[in-house]
Amino acid sequence: SKKLFVKALNKKFGKELDLSGKTTTYERKGPTQNARKVEFMEASKKLEGKRGISFYNPYVHAGGVPLGQRQLVPYKLSTTEYVVEGDDLHFVNNPAMQQMWDDIRRTIVVGLDMTHEVLEKRLGKEVTPETINNYLEILNHAMPGAAVVQEHMVETHPGLVDDCNVRIFTGDDDLADEIDDQYVIDINALFPADQAEEIKAAMGKTTWQAIHIPTIVSRTCDGGTTSRWSAMQLSMTFIDAYNMCAGEAAVADLAFAAKHAAVIQMADMLPARRARGPNEPGGVSFGFLSDMVQTSRTKPDDPPQVSLNVVAAGTMLYDQIWLGSYMSGGVGFTQYATAAYTNDILDDYSYYGCDYAIDKYGDWCSAPVDLETAKDIATETTLYGIEQYEAFPTVLEDHFGGSQRASVLAAASGISSACATGNSQIGLAGWYCSMLVHKEAWGRLGFFGYDLQDQCGPTNVFSYQGDEGSPVELRGPNYPNYAMNVGHQGEYAGISCAAHAARKDAYTLNPLIKVTFANPALIFDFADVRKEFGKGGAREFRAAGERSLVMPA
Repeated sequence: SKKLFVKALNKKFGKELDLSGKTTTYERKGPTQNARKVEFMEASKKLEGKRGISFYNPYVHAGGVPLGQRQLVPYKLSTTEYVVEGDDLHFVNNPAMQQMWDDIRRTIVVGLDMTHEVLEKRLGKEVTPETINNYLEILNHAMPGAAVVQEHMVETHPGLVDDCNVRIFTGDDDLADEIDDQYVIDINALFPADQAEEIKAAMGKTTWQAIHIPTIVSRTCDGGTTSRWSAMQLSMTFIDAYNMCAGEAAVADLAFAAKHAAVIQMADMLPARRARGPNEPGGVSFGFLSDMVQTSRTKPDDPPQVSLNVVAAGTMLYDQIWLGSYMSGGVGFTQYATAAYTNDILDDYSYYGCDYAIDKYGDWCSAPVDLETAKDIATETTLYGIEQYEAFPTVLEDHFGGSQRASVLAAASGISSACATGNSQIGLAGWYCSMLVHKEAWGRLGFFGYDLQDQCGPTNVFSYQGDEGSPVELRGPNYPNYAMNVGHQGEYAGISCAAHAARKDAYTLNPLIKVTFANPALIFDFADVRKEFGKGGAREFRAAGERSLVMPA
């Protein structure tokens, strides 16, 4: 193995990895050892007078034992050169992470064909490439929040909503050629040729709108607002572009298509006990998240890398934002995610497992699609990872929690098993096998209850009953056994992706989602998730939705 993590851990802990025979006085320097903690303390002092109340003070930690009794170390974003402080990977401190979620929450896909049929058959209107271009020009004026029909309408400042845009995509190359380039997501240009043909074949001649409402709107309101904001501007634009009467009956059909009938939400609405509407993180299926990440079109020959970017996106969204904040309100969930996307450790384990599988079974997707394959690859990968934790103390220190180690070992096993077979359910079986091997080796996995879903999970890998089964691509963070605890959901998303990445599929679950998030106008680059997180941590990422334009300088 290449031991990909050694370089990262040299940067993190210092150059000396062999600790045998070495003694060092541990000085317990407290919070002053870390530049970010010092910055926080200085900022707090300046703000206390303004606030009129005490603020950040790491010396009240643990009953008077100051924060920093352990070495406070930085993190290297895997496969990048970005090294940032741990605090920089909290989503509140990282604008790239916020924007990734904003770009998902503010997005909706709406079909054009149904509304065109209404215009042609009910109203006798002619729909041509010229009328579509005119419609799209009006729509990109209206969608950010501008008036198109009525007078005395207040409008949004373009400088606050410049991230908002609408583009169309279609499986009909002839139609795409007739539409103004600025309004088209060009499938042929953005995807490798074989992927483009697969996507267009799946879509047929249908035409869709990738709609991204303003970030500031979804941040002020919620994900459920996206379809409503979109539908209102779509309806008004149709009235303007096709010279309709605002009160005529056909408008109801256009509105229904725009709001319901021709709509694909990014996330399903959750049940009342979780109190979230559509386009909120708990409803984003693993297959949809896999299709949102774009590494499969930029690095199609590197299935592990494709999968690991999905893991990064998933652990951040599901662990840090969904379970860590929406559901629990805690601050400690960040470390579950960082274990999966920093310091090249999961990368090393995953490439080891994939190399083992290819050496034994041949090329990607060549291994038998059965449980014996999952047991073989998962056992080998898990034991390799355990050996690294035992051989390199800094790897063990980096993944200081048992549940972090369990997640990483199982993720590598699942990704390797899925890549070897081209089957996501075998990947899921590899995950659960790894958990059992790990527990047999070390006696525990994580905190009490962490492994609840791993104990019952093997029994429904291949079950398709609604409340306990489904292909992994259709499962999500609100799937019954998965809704309980951290360190699982993002990795499941990566496993769902791994099988399709190895098969060189153009998409995991839905080609429309894949194309929508290929839109170059999105603020967050979904093709290189970990690099974007690094830019956010290094304070190099500029997010949308800011209000400084309308505030005092």
